[in-house]
Amino acid sequence: MKFGGSCLVNNSAFEKIVKIIGIYHDSRKVLVASALNGITDILLSTAQNIKNASILDKNMAILEKRHFDIIEQIFDEDSAHYLKAKDWVDEKLSNLEEIFADVEEFGLEPYYKDNILAYGEILSTYILHQYLLSKGLDSEFIPANKLIITNDEFNNAYPLYELTNARVARLLLPFLEDHEKDINVCVTGFIGRNKIGYTTTLGRGGSDYSATILAHSLHEVSIDKDIRVILWKDVDGLFAINPKFVPKSFLIKYLDYDEAKHIANFGAKIIHPKCLEAIEKKNIPLEIRNFDKPLEKTDFTHISEYTDKTQIKGISTVENAVIISVTSGSLVDVPGVLAKIFKVMSKNKISVSLVAQSATEISTSFIVEQKEAKKAVEALKNSGYFSDFFEIKAEDVAIINITGNKVLENKTKVDIFQALDKENVRVKALSQSTEELNLSIVIGKEKLIEAIKVIHNDLCEDFESIEDQNKN
Repeated sequence: MKFGGSCLVNNSAFEKIVKIIGIYHDSRKVLVASALNGITDILLSTAQNIKNASILDKNMAILEKRHFDIIEQIFDEDSAHYLKAKDWVDEKLSNLEEIFADVEEFGLEPYYKDNILAYGEILSTYILHQYLLSKGLDSEFIPANKLIITNDEFNNAYPLYELTNARVARLLLPFLEDHEKDINVCVTGFIGRNKIGYTTTLGRGGSDYSATILAHSLHEVSIDKDIRVILWKDVDGLFAINPKFVPKSFLIKYLDYDEAKHIANFGAKIIHPKCLEAIEKKNIPLEIRNFDKPLEKTDFTHISEYTDKTQIKGISTVENAVIISVTSGSLVDVPGVLAKIFKVMSKNKISVSLVAQSATEISTSFIVEQKEAKKAVEALKNSGYFSDFFEIKAEDVAIINITGNKVLENKTKVDIFQALDKENVRVKALSQSTEELNLSIVIGKEKLIEAIKVIHNDLCEDFESIEDQNKN
């Protein structure tokens, strides 16, 4: 089970975690915790403004106060667990000050950045561990940098499974196989370590990823393969459409790994697609549940092998994208354009998505994130080849991604384009995956809301049928 920062906000939230543990009393539990809300941002801001003494002092005071406030709320004053939690925070903040001093002297190297960002989880997870002990529950605390071994890509590390499996077998599995105790193992989310011992972090969705990595490794090393992952969130699960566009959007209750990855890749913030990579081949089910509704029997998202292939599962969006078009100035077919574009983008570490090209190579368009657009255009213009022979244009766009095997049907595509035509929404580019699970449509950013609503209204029967089937 993974508990995010929204599950660690006050005494009531911590009590709810104990209630959830009771609900799953028949299961062995690994509890992965995120940092308290906003703490990772404060750590990063402090590191980036290390030369500003007033920011450093202010943020260190905030870090201490936020964690001490939680400790004051959840523990009896001067109890053993209260004192251990306070001592832990004092010790770790003292360590953090030493790291900040190194950063001021040597600069914010990637190693220092990950080491600093790890402290949010190191503080919160130990507090959770002490809280469980204070409630009479058996608990063990294991920092994830003792379990998850990663490559050297700081800030976005990838697990090395063979090494991680060995650590999980040696350090985690014995607690879960001890049938004399109902142990709850508290593991820090978001962090790992490389082979030479430097702390690494797992990037966006890191704590969710930690949970699925541990599930993967437990599946590898344990005789018992009955494993599942539960992500406790502040929402019921994944919705067919972002409720900010359609307030009464339907909850997606069942979808398979591929469908979930497509929805997550195209703008769904509830889960990151890399979290599914760790469990997909092992067929480990994942549930997204509402932390405020721990007894809910049906209204949550269940990701597994099971799905209904005849339905559209969801419409997700990328709201801030830019389409860059590279067109031959003389409208002459010039071979190798795409390869040269990718070379330029790769050299500048710019991620490219949704490439569209004419049958000849006269015109090529591709999508980048809005924050990378200026850099991408300048890189092309500075390359010489493109500045001499091609016209380069950039335009703000949005992407609508429609997921589900039903998009394979021509009738569904007709319905989608007829819906868009009602609102005079012009399609600038489109792409369909080879797995035929999704159709991606690029439109003007200013037309996004109208496009989403009209597609939903014209295809709502598909979403309603999902709801009806789940009720049955």
